[in-house]
Amino acid sequence: MAEEEAKLRANPGADTDGNPFDNVVGLFWFFQSTRPYMQARFDYITAILNVRTGEAVEIALDHSLDLLRLCRGDNLGVRSHVPALYLRLGRDQDAYDFIKWYADRGDSNYNWRDMSLPYLDMHGEDTFEAVNENPHHANLSFLIALTLIKIRLMKDLQSLQALLQSNPNATGEARYDHLQEEAMSDVLLKRPDVVAQDNYEETIAELRRQVLQLYRLVKGKNPHFWPGIANPALFAYSVPTIYTPGSREEAVLVFRHSWYSWSETEPAIQFIRGVISSDA
Repeated sequence: MAEEEAKLRANPGADTDGNPFDNVVGLFWFFQSTRPYMQARFDYITAILNVRTGEAVEIALDHSLDLLRLCRGDNLGVRSHVPALYLRLGRDQDAYDFIKWYADRGDSNYNWRDMSLPYLDMHGEDTFEAVNENPHHANLSFLIALTLIKIRLMKDLQSLQALLQSNPNATGEARYDHLQEEAMSDVLLKRPDVVAQDNYEETIAELRRQVLQLYRLVKGKNPHFWPGIANPALFAYSVPTIYTPGSREEAVLVFRHSWYSWSETEPAIQFIRGVISSDA
């Protein structure tokens, strides 16, 4: 990657009219001279994610977001693995905001070449809101990440509900102490309106309904994916290849993007496996 960057800076090519890091930010892939660098940086992200540490995930996320900054059109498909990286870092709110931006604003009317337009500028969106079944961009990776966000949120509320059952007079401070220790997601730490409720059962039930809705959406888009969560050996040794939507090959690629975020959230795996079993 460093070698390709040095080449690009030394010989940027006539098509970029000088240093592309100054002149064509947001449009990199439109210029032939930038593509070897973009590909090398993408390969670096793929390689470093073979390292199972939080630091490696942080590095991969930083590079992914910077590739999107350099090329909004995302010809390499970097956006597909970003929500899972946020989730592995416990940044569920950021994952949701990222997905929501593409769902609401990333349609064919968005001018990907106009750098004056806001980009990935949605923050603090409502993670409890209803599922949009017809978003502009609902690639399989996004729907799977959204399913995990909702499950983790549901499980965190169930944990809070158990706290209230054992200690009905739990103060706000006690609830936040519990979340700091036990929560899988950062969402509730930013939602005092939800945490202050006297009972979470209705919200838990609604989240469960949304999870089942997302389960069906994912299954409809690709029936091969959920069996891989039930039995990861199905895809663990498969190499991603060219795919068509709904194919096993697509499931292999998305599994590669998604699996660690699930395997690092054992309660979510157990929940979805139960759903799969009851659906069999």
